[in-house]
Amino acid sequence: MFLRYTKSVSLALTLALAFIVGAAQAGNAADLGTYGDYSRMLERSAGQFWSGSWRNQWAWEPQGNNVSHIRWGDPDKWPPANYEKFQRAGDWVVLDGYGNKDGMLEQRVTKEQIGDVNCQNMKPLLSLDGRQHYVKWDIQPQAYCLEAWGKILIPGGTDVDFYHKQVWFPPSAPNCNNKYFQGKTCIKQFEIWKDNNRGNGDVGGPLELRHQRDNIFAKGMGPAFIIHNYFPNDGWQAELRHAWTY
Repeated sequence: MFLRYTKSVSLALTLALAFIVGAAQAGNAADLGTYGDYSRMLERSAGQFWSGSWRNQWAWEPQGNNVSHIRWGDPDKWPPANYEKFQRAGDWVVLDGYGNKDGMLEQRVTKEQIGDVNCQNMKPLLSLDGRQHYVKWDIQPQAYCLEAWGKILIPGGTDVDFYHKQVWFPPSAPNCNNKYFQGKTCIKQFEIWKDNNRGNGDVGGPLELRHQRDNIFAKGMGPAFIIHNYFPNDGWQAELRHAWTY
């Protein structure tokens, strides 16, 4: 899901330590649940997250066969045309690409690897069909890092090169709070995205940082319980205010 590193590093490490400490308690449980429990990926679910008077919305649209689309956009202009396509495939949730009413842009990896919370001890991760390993379906008791390199395929145009780093943290103890809800159990995704799409059809050259952020999911409520940006708009934050099924 579609973020400078100086002072933001200390905040990122503080948040990471909070989740690791919480996970030491949560990890004692035999079953930590699934990504579906936290994301609500396979439910007709939606949520609205606010930053001051600004608001945005997400909604999952299950398609069957463990496939689900998620849309992000302005609730006053809903639904947005664009969506992301995810599928549960065995032990993993994979990212297939990005769609709209005109069709799909496939995203295909050329290299993937997995390692520890510090993105060390990285080992190759094989994708049989090129779809990106996005997150493990079963919540893990230890944090893990995923890195992916590849292309977004542009029919009749120039493919976009990308790099995607994620660190997924295990559940916090049930004391995860935002401005509107308290006492939740949460998982966290730390995410970096780079590409060489410069806009207006200009594609090429070196990869550039597009976003770096934390996305915190609350169990039973979905993504964007807290979104905290490090880039762009270092320190910007939004919090889930409403969540529902439809």
